[in-house]
Amino acid sequence: MKRTGKLIRYSYGKGYPSVHTYKEERCVALVNDNADKQPAFEQNIAEAGDQQVTPGQIEESIPTTPNEQEDEKGASAISLTEYASAPLPSPITPMPTTPAPATDMVPESPLASKEDTTNAAEKAESEKAETTPGESVAAAATTPLPPLKPQIWAARLHLSIFQPLTRRQKLSLGLRLLLVFSILAPLAGGIVYGLSGLSTYNALRAHANQGIQHLQNVKSLLSGSTSQNPAQKTPNLLNPQRIQQAQEEINAARMDFTSAQQILDNSSLVHLVETNFSSYQQQIVAARQALRIGIEATYVGNDALTLVSKLAPKLHTPLLGNTKDPLFTSTDIAQIQQTLDQLQPRIERITNEAQQLQISALPLSEKQRAQAQQYLQMLPQLKQGFSLLESLAGVANWLLGVNTPRTFLLQTMDRGELRATGGFNGQYAEVTVTGGRVSPITLKDIALLEYAPDTPTSGQAAPEAYRSWWPFDNWGIRDANLSADFPTSAKIITNLYHTEVKRDIDGVIMFSPFMIQRVLAVTGPLTISEYNETVTSQNLEERLHYYQLDNAGIRRSELIEHVEDPAQARKLFTSRVEKALMQRIQNAPVNDLLQLATMFLHSLQTKDLEVYLGNPQAQALLSRYGYAAEIDRATTHDGLYIVQENVSASKASQFTRSIFKDTVSLDAQGGATHVLQLRLAYNQINSVYGLDTLRDYVRIYVPPTAKLLSGDGFYTNDPLCGGGFGTCPRDGIYPQQELICPPGQYEAGASAPMLNDPYYHQWHPLNKIGGPSSSQSDEPGRAMFAGYLVVPKNCTLTATVSWYVPPMGTAPYQLLIQRQSGTFPEWDLSLLPPTGNCASLSSAGTYFNGTLTQDQSFQLKSPQQALAHDSNCYPGPGV
Repeated sequence: MKRTGKLIRYSYGKGYPSVHTYKEERCVALVNDNADKQPAFEQNIAEAGDQQVTPGQIEESIPTTPNEQEDEKGASAISLTEYASAPLPSPITPMPTTPAPATDMVPESPLASKEDTTNAAEKAESEKAETTPGESVAAAATTPLPPLKPQIWAARLHLSIFQPLTRRQKLSLGLRLLLVFSILAPLAGGIVYGLSGLSTYNALRAHANQGIQHLQNVKSLLSGSTSQNPAQKTPNLLNPQRIQQAQEEINAARMDFTSAQQILDNSSLVHLVETNFSSYQQQIVAARQALRIGIEATYVGNDALTLVSKLAPKLHTPLLGNTKDPLFTSTDIAQIQQTLDQLQPRIERITNEAQQLQISALPLSEKQRAQAQQYLQMLPQLKQGFSLLESLAGVANWLLGVNTPRTFLLQTMDRGELRATGGFNGQYAEVTVTGGRVSPITLKDIALLEYAPDTPTSGQAAPEAYRSWWPFDNWGIRDANLSADFPTSAKIITNLYHTEVKRDIDGVIMFSPFMIQRVLAVTGPLTISEYNETVTSQNLEERLHYYQLDNAGIRRSELIEHVEDPAQARKLFTSRVEKALMQRIQNAPVNDLLQLATMFLHSLQTKDLEVYLGNPQAQALLSRYGYAAEIDRATTHDGLYIVQENVSASKASQFTRSIFKDTVSLDAQGGATHVLQLRLAYNQINSVYGLDTLRDYVRIYVPPTAKLLSGDGFYTNDPLCGGGFGTCPRDGIYPQQELICPPGQYEAGASAPMLNDPYYHQWHPLNKIGGPSSSQSDEPGRAMFAGYLVVPKNCTLTATVSWYVPPMGTAPYQLLIQRQSGTFPEWDLSLLPPTGNCASLSSAGTYFNGTLTQDQSFQLKSPQQALAHDSNCYPGPGV
């Protein structure tokens, strides 16, 4: 075989085409190194002439040098044939393998010297001359290769770079690359959109959370001192630095909400999602609504704080005090009016957005959702209160005594002696308002005015409308609240006050102990050091009654106050409580005053605070918002108002439960038949100031078209037993057990001096009972059924009244039940659809069982058609 520096091609036989190329110097060096093995080598050449050698066998026969062995220690061995037939690397799928010719170029060996190269060349020439071309090929095929094994990395590098691709391989590779691109391109687009969506969501959430946090910071800045938290004396709402910080937080919140709004409105991704993914549309709509609410709220807060910052210097001084400097001027009122005008449309927009907002669609936690729901539920009250403030601003100059002072008569109501407006008016005071500042309040005993020897009330009779049932002479201010319609009673009192005191007043204000209890819940307990008493919202009424009504308490007041007149001593503890309360309110922080203002509005609704204003415009506002404590005279719905008047000259009402049950059955035309049961359960658990027997004059006000059907349980003028008419039976006196007393206690006993009393200074008998004694109404626009209910101590009396109200001409049927101030009646109400109409009913009626705390409306949708048979859907009302 001829050796040269050129490439030498070896043929390994049929089916094994491959090429190995060696430099001549490498071959000569390897031959010289193995000279001692020449005999074996020549023998191998001779044997190779008779057999075919595979490439694998050739590679196995090539020894490795020590350096090559070290290089192969960490590498995997692979034959040249395996490598040549291996597929090209592909990121997706393997390419089909096809045997292809391979060319291997081996670098020149550094071990071969120049002399070795010359000898090798000469030897190759001689061998070439001695052999024929055919013999050369055969010898090459049967002769082992020189002892050389190429490095794997070099072979891979050479084949990957220099091996030419066939057309089929090129086409396969192109298809694979196209397939990879078609798969990765949408995936890459999805990843890009996903990352963009995540970024947009994070930005929205960050802005929203930051805005909410800014508003929470405002709450923390402005929440401050209360009487329950006296550690902080300065109210934050009037602190200039806090106001400025709060405004900065509000502005920052607006910027965050606005940024979030811009993302929602301008983001193409949000638009894409909103257009193509209906499941997210509701969330995006809710987010836009919530952001609009937040932005409007920041404007409202900023405008309100701007107004407060202007008024703060004046509001630092006590609202109730002796200072003559006005709290408000006409300029201040104008600024308030201007601010309210600016806020009105924003409040309106907030309310409208809130009505459409679905909290469940917002990405909120359960706690955040509950808080948001709570705030949204307050919006109607906020809107109503704001509307009231805006309306009152028009009469603020009159109310606050700007330029002209205003004087109002303040009266207490003792529900122990129940009267139409809520209780007996035992104490009074004049309250003067000048420029918004309220004069000190000092309660006086009405008895000192009307029981004096020269009192103008001597021999004075009650107004004609009430004279038929009012039993006492010397009628005056203390008994003037005869009408359950508070404006009517207030007008009567205004005229009487002018007659008795010779002073004009601009309005009347009455309050019950329930309102004072709510005040104490805000301001905290009062300490009356002279009596060593602590008055709380829980024990207020009990302590007042102890020192007013209990002989032991009255005597203690005499000793502490150093007076010897029980009539004078019994009201002195109440006066001290009033002074302590007024002092607490006078020095109360603004935060407490704001809570009190909210509480006063609630008390107006429950009638525990009743106000009449002599200014027609101001009074119309009270009526408009349901704060006037009026009798409802509407003819568009059914109505019921039960009014109790304790004329026993005693404090027995506090121990009497009023239990009312009304069953209302509708007919096919929409008319309503009422069966009302009134039960007075009088349990004298403590001593009562005055006489034992309770005498209640009960008036039932209904629509003017109502017709009385029947009644029972009301007192008549016919004596039955007791007094001078024989002893009453031990176990009952009425056939239907309308009156139930402990055995042997069926006695009416004594009575206060009454007009035209045939039993004056005698024990009264128990009379027969029957229907209401009067159907002549004392209120315009209302029908009335009335009469006396007489209940001995520790007894229970049940009376019934039935009447029919013709159709009111409106549907659905509605019934308004009004609550009398000073009472907490227990109600059991049933509204039943027409009988014989069960098949068309969508409900089983309307029912209410509970304590009535304020006026409440109930309704029942009347069926449009009734079946023409008499079968009953519901059992008849039982009494």
